[in-house]
Amino acid sequence: MTKAAEARKQNKDAGFSLVELLIAVVILAIIVIPLMNLFVSSNRINIKSRQTLRATTAAQDIMEGLKAYNIEEIKEQFKDPASGFYVIDSRLIKGGVEVDPSGNPADGLYVFSMKDLTMQGSEYDAKIEVDGRGYMSGSLTHDNGFNDAALADARSIDKKNGTFVEEEKYRQAALASVFKDGDVKSDIENKLRAAGVSDPMLLSEFQKVQDAVHFTNLSTFFENFKREIEIELSVSAEVDENGDPKADMAVTQTYYFTYKLASGTTKTVDTKGDMGSVAGVVDHKGCGSIAKTKDDKINVNLFYYPLYGASDPDLITIKNNSGYDLNLLIAKQRHETTDEHGMPVLSDPEYLPDPQLMAAEQTYKAKIDIQEAHFDTDKFSLKTNLGLNLVGQKYMGGTSIDLPTQFSVTAGTGITMSGLNIFTLDGVRSALGKAGTPGEATELIYDVQVSIYKTGAADNGFPEDMRMVVIGGSTTN
Repeated sequence: MTKAAEARKQNKDAGFSLVELLIAVVILAIIVIPLMNLFVSSNRINIKSRQTLRATTAAQDIMEGLKAYNIEEIKEQFKDPASGFYVIDSRLIKGGVEVDPSGNPADGLYVFSMKDLTMQGSEYDAKIEVDGRGYMSGSLTHDNGFNDAALADARSIDKKNGTFVEEEKYRQAALASVFKDGDVKSDIENKLRAAGVSDPMLLSEFQKVQDAVHFTNLSTFFENFKREIEIELSVSAEVDENGDPKADMAVTQTYYFTYKLASGTTKTVDTKGDMGSVAGVVDHKGCGSIAKTKDDKINVNLFYYPLYGASDPDLITIKNNSGYDLNLLIAKQRHETTDEHGMPVLSDPEYLPDPQLMAAEQTYKAKIDIQEAHFDTDKFSLKTNLGLNLVGQKYMGGTSIDLPTQFSVTAGTGITMSGLNIFTLDGVRSALGKAGTPGEATELIYDVQVSIYKTGAADNGFPEDMRMVVIGGSTTN
């Protein structure tokens, strides 16, 4: 045993020697320094991952914002982004939006840049490319020239001006008004009494009768029923930004229900009568003031529920006293109540499963009558889904350029649909619609690529080494 070890053994308070401490420190450094590098690297990776996640979130927000609009609206903002770039959430934009002059609107390519885009406290620059060229005729990218068709897109219409949507409350109020009619009410009560219902139970039994009648079984209760929708257009007192008068739009919707009394006579009740406290009556309902489009037309939009099984076709009359030419959009709606998961509620008495809806659609009829003294076929267009079945199948008997025989359109002094510009409203080109002309082409389908860069990239021409995230897609996926 060495003297130092012997001395330590004898001295209980003795510590390590300097050499031993140095050896321990060196061993500890060999172990700790790599661990510290690991922690630092891990922290860098976490920071980069957070930055990438935020950049990806920003790119997705931009993508979804762009896909919610048609390219005509994007084109308008491409020309003048300073007036408000509303297709992208303005809360994301700190430094504004600029356009790349290399993107030529006439070619269907639009290139935007965003500076100082803010996402969860981090800032980025972004480059957005909207490209509809691949969906035009003659394109080598895609098979179909979707963007050469004259299409209507309900997502982008002005829902406050020039648009009427038949809501469920209107339909239910119309049906309820029949049971408020004095003659009908008395007749039902007398029939209930004759069936042995006591007066104390009369109110509840009467309500059961009313609740049992729906738009899907009207023929079991009424002798006849039909509906008329009248759209009246007139010159407005309001003017647009150019000082031109707008057009006022008002809608009157009338249901006619014919009920057979016990005496054998019939009573027809129309919903333009006294509806008492029932909400939702549609009698000259204002639909706002409509400004002219760039081609001096006004856009008029009607969304309604077909009246299946009616004695007469649904009559849709447009009384155009405004003096403006029309772009009409007339669309059937399908009744469907959905649950919290978005699935149809099968117990809803108004719901028609596909087979029943198919049968109802095959016998449904509608007539559109456009009344205006100055009518010009070359300055009119009708975009409609009348030529399509609401379960997604075409009507039998339709040809490649006309609506099926269930529907008729007349205008002016007896002009029929064969001389009118009628197009299919179904989101993509359909064989039941006329082919679009070059002046009516709508770039509804387009590709989008969103690239997120480190801040400062926009001022440096978006160099590749500053790009963090790129996502791509189209309005169809």
